[in-house]
Amino acid sequence: MELLVLNWWDYVALLSIIFIGIPHGALDGAISIALGYSKKIQSQLIFIFCYVLIAVVVVFVWMLLPIFSLTFFLFLSIFHFGLGDLKWKYNMLYILNGYLHGGLIVFGIIFLNKDKVDILFSALSGNDLSLLWYSLYTGVFVWVVTVVFLFFYNQKNFFSKEYFKLLVAILLIILLFPPLPAFALYFCLIHSWKHVSRILPILFNFTTRSNVLLLMILFSLLSWIVGFLGIYYIFDEYGFSNSVLKITFIGLASLTVPHMILVDGFFRPKFKL
Repeated sequence: MELLVLNWWDYVALLSIIFIGIPHGALDGAISIALGYSKKIQSQLIFIFCYVLIAVVVVFVWMLLPIFSLTFFLFLSIFHFGLGDLKWKYNMLYILNGYLHGGLIVFGIIFLNKDKVDILFSALSGNDLSLLWYSLYTGVFVWVVTVVFLFFYNQKNFFSKEYFKLLVAILLIILLFPPLPAFALYFCLIHSWKHVSRILPILFNFTTRSNVLLLMILFSLLSWIVGFLGIYYIFDEYGFSNSVLKITFIGLASLTVPHMILVDGFFRPKFKL
């Protein structure tokens, strides 16, 4: 018997994450070209090996330490979403604004749907969630302190017109939709769109549009194939709903870590995006 029951809108959300959200990260192959990792076959192979190795390590760590991994992934997502949606800057205010922005999304979805999210967390990492919730409450406290600090220290940027529009869109999403659809809407329509529209002009300076599209399709297909194999592998043990949820988010975590290292650690600082 399945431990988790998902509604049709939850499945639509998961499919959207898989088929719309994942391809934005599949541009990492083209990003490697912009960073010069394709000048030699050896450097390209090293890049692919390191990328895959990091993803595999994340999966194995999740299997061994699911609560720790889920907690780490949530806070990593806060910074990745927050920093990724804002214009890159080399200062502490950029980090704080990233935590404010990303925290609004992650903490908003979680604490506005605490009972439903608790069920999803249990399906992803087990029933003992005390450490996870302690970390989340601590994170919210730090988030509130960050909001107060930025409100008094940086009011001009805090109330910028561009960010205000983004803020309204995010608030409507997390207030009006259940947790999985809310995350899918943000991930696909805001985060992925902003990422793609921002980096494509840079990528086209280093390779052709057809190469960018080909690499995106290739990396997306590889991700989908591995994901479907994962669902097939754990289906008998967890059932359909649990399998789809686990593979979607564990797979997303395994791709987010190397993606964030590449994009936030190297690509965006280099091109000041």
